[in-house]
Amino acid sequence: MNREPIGCRCCWPESADEAWQLRLALERRTELINESHFHVLILACTTCSQRFLSVFLESIDWENGDDPQAWTLMPLTAGEESQLLRGSESLEEAMVLSIGIDRRSLWHDHPKGGSAVSSWGRRILVRLHD
Repeated sequence: MNREPIGCRCCWPESADEAWQLRLALERRTELINESHFHVLILACTTCSQRFLSVFLESIDWENGDDPQAWTLMPLTAGEESQLLRGSESLEEAMVLSIGIDRRSLWHDHPKGGSAVSSWGRRILVRLHD
């Protein structure tokens, strides 16, 4: 199977830690879901125009303000971006979680009482959220 390259060194490097730092330079294109503990955006690399799905989840534990948080950054195909944009008025979590089920994604997990860790995974990092 011939796959096109994803991103560039400015947005999708080999190191998960570096990819997390470079995420900050991605440009916000579209906000799909904006709930206080579930936030979904489409971001783009300003160098190569690669689109990414960014998903933020937070679970409120009501103790000490150390709420577990998780982010996923996943490259999008043009077709997936179009699909998400077409459904943006009524976009549901299940549709977001079905994108790129076996695609490499960047996970940034900040558990309660622990340090944040960036790693490579597959699909959207799923966690209960409020």
